[in-house]
Amino acid sequence: MGKVFVRLVVAVFSLVLLGGTAAAAATGPQGDPVVFHSARHEHWMPCEGLAGCTQLPSRTNPVTGGSESMFRLKAGTVFTKHWHTSPEHVVGVSGTMIYHLDTGRTYRLGAGDFLYYPGKTVHWGQCARGADCIYYVYDDLPYDFHPVP
Repeated sequence: MGKVFVRLVVAVFSLVLLGGTAAAAATGPQGDPVVFHSARHEHWMPCEGLAGCTQLPSRTNPVTGGSESMFRLKAGTVFTKHWHTSPEHVVGVSGTMIYHLDTGRTYRLGAGDFLYYPGKTVHWGQCARGADCIYYVYDDLPYDFHPVP
């Protein structure tokens, strides 16, 4: 998993830095389509239930239902306590995300930083003031969202 995930992260950073348009014109050696999205040129969709957040869904695994997306939060945007069924793999692309986990730990996720937490881990936080935040999320299982009252 390590080498594959590192290649994936490098590919995502390349997409953000190089720009371009979405395409699936080629396939890899195992028949999977090559997917390219540009964070600067694609249409970002509003995040469900969170003002100041937009997302760019990138890919869904047809076998496992796992998904990959980029999220963008305006500077200072707070996200409330919630959890997901799937473990989450998060990579900071720009800005600084502040993540609080119900384990009692707080993490400051900046460009190039990686955070993993198991499924059903309650988390909340905000995009720090000063710059918008973009971060990449990979979910092993289909994406879901469970708010915590």
